[in-house]
Amino acid sequence: MLERELQNFGLAEKEAKVYVAVLELGTGTVQEISQKSGINRATTYIQIDSLSRRGLISSVDKNKRSVFMAEKPQRLLEILHNQKEQVESLEKKFTKLMPDFEAIYNVRADRPRVRFFGGHAGLSIIRAEILKMKPPELRVFLPARPPKDAAEIEDPGFAKISRTVGFTKFLMIGGKNAKADVFKWYPKTAARFFKMEKYNVEIMLFLNKVVVNKPIKFNVSMAVMIEDKLIYDSFVAVFESLWQLAQDLEK
Repeated sequence: MLERELQNFGLAEKEAKVYVAVLELGTGTVQEISQKSGINRATTYIQIDSLSRRGLISSVDKNKRSVFMAEKPQRLLEILHNQKEQVESLEKKFTKLMPDFEAIYNVRADRPRVRFFGGHAGLSIIRAEILKMKPPELRVFLPARPPKDAAEIEDPGFAKISRTVGFTKFLMIGGKNAKADVFKWYPKTAARFFKMEKYNVEIMLFLNKVVVNKPIKFNVSMAVMIEDKLIYDSFVAVFESLWQLAQDLEK
C-alpha cells in the first residue's frame, strides 16, 4: 500500500520498494536492503543513489561498510513543498512569457488552424470549449434521423450547451422531415428541416470555428476543428441560405 502511494508521489516502483525497506530496517547495508526489498544487489545500489539525491536516504560508515538509513518521513512533505514552489515559480514565468508565445502563434493570421479530436473524449473536449467560450450563437448542421421515440435524442451534454450559448440554430438535413418535439430538451433553440439525401455528418459553427464530426454511431472516432474566419464565414453563408429555404419541422 505504502509503495503504491509513494509511486503516486513520484517515486519509481523499485525506488519505492527500497525506500520502504530502509524505513522498516531502520539502518541497513546494501545486502540487507536488497534482501528486504526483494531487489537484486546491483539494482539496489542504483535506487539508493537515486533516493540519496532526492534527500530521502543518507549513509554513514560503520566498520568500514556503508550503512544506509531513511530520513524522517517529514522529508517527503518538504520535497512536495519545494516542488509546489517550483511549479508556482514556473507558472509565473510562463504567464509573463505568454504574450510572446501568443504573438508567435498568431503571426500568420491567414493560416487556418486545424485540430483533430478522437472519439467520445474528443467530443467532450469540443463541448467543453464551447461551454468555456459561451458563443452568442451556435449553428449546427445535423443529419435528420427521426428517432422512434423523442427521448432517444435527449443529450444532457448538449442541453447544457444550449443553456450556455446565446442561441442555437439546428438545420436538420436528410431525406425525411424530423419531428419538432425532438428538440424539447434544448432551451434557446430553433430548428428547421432541409431535404437532402446521403447527408451524414454534424457540423458546428461558432466564433470563427468550424467543427466537422462523423457521429459515433457511424463507428468513426474523429472530428476536425478548423479555425479560420474566411472558412467560417463561408459555412455561415451556406447555413443561412439553406435556413431560408428550409421547412419547419413536422408537428
